[in-house]
Amino acid sequence: MEMSDLYQLGRRLTEIALEDMGAGELGLAPGEFLVLQDLYLNSRSPVGDIAKRTGLAQSRVSTIVRALVGRGWVTTTTDPTDGRKTLVDLTEDVRTAGAKRRAGQADKTLTAALVGADDDERATLISAVARLHQLLVADQHPPTLPRSTR
Repeated sequence: MEMSDLYQLGRRLTEIALEDMGAGELGLAPGEFLVLQDLYLNSRSPVGDIAKRTGLAQSRVSTIVRALVGRGWVTTTTDPTDGRKTLVDLTEDVRTAGAKRRAGQADKTLTAALVGADDDERATLISAVARLHQLLVADQHPPTLPRSTR
């Protein structure tokens, strides 16, 4: 597998997950989804911290935050310890809706996406994806790569 293949696989898995979690019906761009996901996982955070965790430029996060404030999905306040920073948090309604959307099981979505595989192969692939998640995401906070692959 070439690196571009790995990248394309990651993008396709992202598309599948975003679609199943309803990002399209909500009119969310991938960057907006990343910011919402980050806030769901980390709660109230400064814009700069969101940028670091998502890999988005701070100016892009600021633009996304303004759009999400306009939708009534996030709130902003000035950091009481540093008046130069803006703290961002999800509204309770969005946090509750996010919990419901995240509760969906990936197995069902992957089963539907893997229509070209037979039942045994599909089960093996879904198990492999779960193991990859465990090794590359769940066990690695933050994920680290060997220097030679960066």
